[in-house]
Order: sequence, then structure tokens, then C-alpha cells
Amino acid sequence: MHAGHGTELQISAVIPTRGDVDLGPIVDRLREYPEVRQIIIEIGDTPFNRYLGAEKARYPVIYTQDDDCITDIRPLIERYRPAILVNAMTAEHEPNYRGQRDTLIGFGGIFHRDRLSVLNGWERDPLFLRESDRVFTSLVPYETVFPQIEILDCSCNGDRMWKQPEHTKAGEQIRERINVFLRTHPC
Repeated sequence: MHAGHGTELQISAVIPTRGDVDLGPIVDRLREYPEVRQIIIEIGDTPFNRYLGAEKARYPVIYTQDDDCITDIRPLIERYRPAILVNAMTAEHEPNYRGQRDTLIGFGGIFHRDRLSVLNGWERDPLFLRESDRVFTSLVPYETVFPQIEILDCSCNGDRMWKQPEHTKAGEQIRERINVFLRTHPC
């Protein structure tokens, strides 16, 4: 039973990946959680694949993470509430997000599929496809938890987004687009 919900959660897990890393250890870890009933591997070169995978999910509660870490998702499951995103982060990464509207979701995040509606109406241009996580986490209320996270060696591969020269500029550009959106679409 999940505290406060009356029934055990049934979760679809989505892992976006380019398809070039071994997902076995991540999948094996996810299978340890009885709430995870479905695992969707969404292959492609954009983080937006996480949301495409979520749209295919059999269950309305979505867990997602990137392909370069193994996260203890129990703290996320325990904090889950349908109205928010519960995201995982390391203490080392947290200072980079202080004062920001957006947060990390790549170390893990759990949310209700209904939250995907915040992405409706956004132009699916290259900037959005690259920075869709920033859009999603800026528009959905979130709570951050700090579970045990093992960062895998592939997280330092040269093709990782955070290693690309346009990473900082793209983040600034999408944050400005989000600010314009929020000014023109008051909640």
C-alpha cells in the first residue's frame, strides 16, 4: 500500500536513451520495485523522448530517468502526489538549481501523466526538443529529494548534453522563452 493513496501505485518507467549504453543495470534496479509494472525504453537523440514514452505508458504514474545513473527510487515513490513532480538530485548538483524555476529530472522523477499537458502548445523546434525537461520542470510544481544515486561512467561521454558547447546558451534561451510564456499565460 502506498501511504495516503489507499492502493499500491502502478508505475510505468520511461528511460530515454540514444541506445548506445548498457541499460541492464538500470532495468534490473527498476525491476526491484514492485510498483514498477512497465519499463519503456525510448530510443532517440532528444530528451523529449521521455515525454513521448510517457504518452505510451500503460499506467498513469510515470517514473523517468536518464540512461546514465542508477537511482534508489523508493524516496520518490514515498513522496509521490499526483499534483506535483517529485525529482531526484544529488547534493552536489543542487546549488546549480537554487533560484531557478526549473530543476533536474534526469536523476529521476515521478509524476502523474496528466502533468504532460503543460507541454501542449509548445513549438517542437530544436531548442524545445533539447530543453523540454527545463520547460516541463518549470511549469509543474516540484519537490526535490536526495536519494542514493550512482552516476555511471557513461555520464561523462563527450556526447552528453551537459558536455556540449551550446549547453549553457540553450538553457538561457529556453529560460527566456519560458519567462515569456509565463508572462503571456498567467496561471
